[in-house]
Amino acid sequence: MGNKSLSQIKIDGYLERKNNFSIPNLNPDKIKMATNSEKNKMKLIQEGNQQNKDASLIDGCFSKHFFLNSLDRKVKQDIIKEMSLFSARANLDLFKQGDTPGLFYVLKEGTCDVIINGQKKETLQKGSCFGEPAIIYGMSREYGVKTTSECQIWVLECESFINLIESILNSTHQDTFLNIGKLQAFSVLSNKEKAKIVNNIYKESPPSNKAIYEKGLVSSCIYVLRDGSVTLKKDGNVMKNISKGECFGALEVLANSNRITDAIPSGRTVIYSIPVFWLKSLYGDNYRSVVALALLKSAISNNLALKKLNLNFMAEIFNRFTFKYYEKETEIIRKGEPKNNLFVIPIEGELVDSSNNRTVCPRNNILFGKEIFEEDTSKTTSGIKCKPYSLIATLKYSDFKQHFKCSLKELGEKANSIEQLRKVNLFKNFTDQKLEDLSRKIKIEKIPNGKNVITQGEQGTRFYIVKKGFVDIFVGNHKYIRTMNENEYLGERALFFKEPRSATATAKGDVEVYYLEKQDFETVIEKNLKEYLKDRLYLQDNTVKLEDLEYYLELGVGAFGNVCLVKSAKNKFFYAIKQLSCKQILNNNSCANIDLEKSILLKIDHPFIVKLVKTLKDKDYVFFLMDYIKGKELFDVLRDIGMLNKFQAQFYSASIMLAVQYLHERKIVYRDIKPENIMVVTNGFIKLIDFGTAKSIKDRTNTIIGTPDYMAPEVIMGKGYSFQVDFWSIAIMMYEFLCGSTPFGDGLEEPMDIYMAVINE
Repeated sequence: MGNKSLSQIKIDGYLERKNNFSIPNLNPDKIKMATNSEKNKMKLIQEGNQQNKDASLIDGCFSKHFFLNSLDRKVKQDIIKEMSLFSARANLDLFKQGDTPGLFYVLKEGTCDVIINGQKKETLQKGSCFGEPAIIYGMSREYGVKTTSECQIWVLECESFINLIESILNSTHQDTFLNIGKLQAFSVLSNKEKAKIVNNIYKESPPSNKAIYEKGLVSSCIYVLRDGSVTLKKDGNVMKNISKGECFGALEVLANSNRITDAIPSGRTVIYSIPVFWLKSLYGDNYRSVVALALLKSAISNNLALKKLNLNFMAEIFNRFTFKYYEKETEIIRKGEPKNNLFVIPIEGELVDSSNNRTVCPRNNILFGKEIFEEDTSKTTSGIKCKPYSLIATLKYSDFKQHFKCSLKELGEKANSIEQLRKVNLFKNFTDQKLEDLSRKIKIEKIPNGKNVITQGEQGTRFYIVKKGFVDIFVGNHKYIRTMNENEYLGERALFFKEPRSATATAKGDVEVYYLEKQDFETVIEKNLKEYLKDRLYLQDNTVKLEDLEYYLELGVGAFGNVCLVKSAKNKFFYAIKQLSCKQILNNNSCANIDLEKSILLKIDHPFIVKLVKTLKDKDYVFFLMDYIKGKELFDVLRDIGMLNKFQAQFYSASIMLAVQYLHERKIVYRDIKPENIMVVTNGFIKLIDFGTAKSIKDRTNTIIGTPDYMAPEVIMGKGYSFQVDFWSIAIMMYEFLCGSTPFGDGLEEPMDIYMAVINE
């Protein structure tokens, strides 16, 4: 539409519509039919791809257009070459309001009238472009255009124009994504949600002092101010000044109303515009909840219960809200109404006490937010009214309870449960929806110190996950096996094999556990997970005895003994067994170190860390029975393939980080991360092995230990260190992945030389 913004036309209804037209499905066939129909009304003068003297006219039109001006010169030239010149007689309807779009037009000679609802709204002159809003937003024609004289018009087919739009969006996609992440309106969204928005957003630079939209028009876009300033006015009075990063134009979308203000930019202004049509196509009937989430960020952050909810739960809540505009002095809540009848948020405006005009709920705060999760049947002592005009979000307490079958407080607890369940390895591949379904079935129980969670010999009916605290596992006559940490699970064996509990689990301190009843466990745990759990149970079979093990082959030689592959004659499962000479342990005063390694390995259970099943002994040896890792050391992998590519380096680094994060959460520092201590399993994933240098610490330790090339400076200097030294070692490995050597002391053999290189460089 000439040089004006798509959403900034001064007449009623170009993009901001007074009338709601049905939006056609712009499939290729419909576009082609519309294109041919519009072409057939005119007479061809000059085909596209021919030299034309009007290139400067068209280029000038593009350059003054808010959207097309972002095209580089080469793209402009290519587009101009695709345009064809047509002549049109006077009094010809080029297209009508409500038509499927077919062509984009640039007027070379003559004049045309813009027709909306049968009324002339504007006259187009030489150099005007028109027809683009419907193509850009994938909707029917918002207006009609009729020639008032003989005209010559340059046209571009709809399909070519769509390709043009895509090229503009692709060129600005990254810039837009980076900027949108900084804007308040989108700060509550995940990167995935932001990407959805970015793929369907326009960057505009509307002319100063010309309305972006006007009062009375149908609300078809939401806007975010990136740069400059915008003022919202009602009947000439300033209602609000929009700050950078704020959303505007969304209130009417929520209320499903026409525009109630004018939006006036001043100076150089840059805005992002998001068509409601696209929001509907992205989010369906839930699009209003996405808008509400963006607008209600501060209200959410001011309410302890809402803050705890994930986006899915909040979206569900906001989908139940009613959004409505109220004129000044309108009573929202009557005197004597139950306090918990409504959950009320003034998105715009404020709520005041009807009796004394005292503010009881400022903008973006929650009135009676407490009562929604602490039922209160008491009644209000005075009425509540809005001041000035206000957009009010309301939710009946009864509707909330009916939908969610719980209070907001309980819903917050469910949300917390989802976030914690996400950390359980067993559920790491669950979708958000599956986690929500799981959270509805799962229950919480507090177990006091010393009380059994499960008791050996009892019939099992529940599956447990440690929510908070520690649980010790014992068998037989109180023989200690291991300690279960937060987010670890237990009790599945009795459910799978329909046998009595094989061990006793006792709370170590005050403990909280999640639990699933047997029938819910069978529903939630799918077939592939059941197979995984069964393999895990075989691996953890602590009834395996030394005499049950059959020797197969030697896997390696260590400082105190050999590592062999063995098979259990009882369960037919393969294990790796590390054999440690008691004599050598005593001679080297290593008893404490062996005990420490054992205690650490018994605490941990992670898919990227080697698993200790149990320890065994005879008169000459101590044995560590562990899971058999089929694969090779990362050291050998690097030697075989050389430097890793970016993807491989990221994959291995991230996998190691996950294992280290797990250890650090349990106050364990590894202290010797290097390729030799990492196995690459045949499925491509890694396993961290050899915990001889690992240590449980509360804060800091001082022991100088590790491999010189990978040791952090603070370890070498013996000044005390904490968990951060593991990150240094990972960083050294990342360098090695990409460069083929360690960064400090590469090629040096003497440890002292390497230490000096690390410290000095």
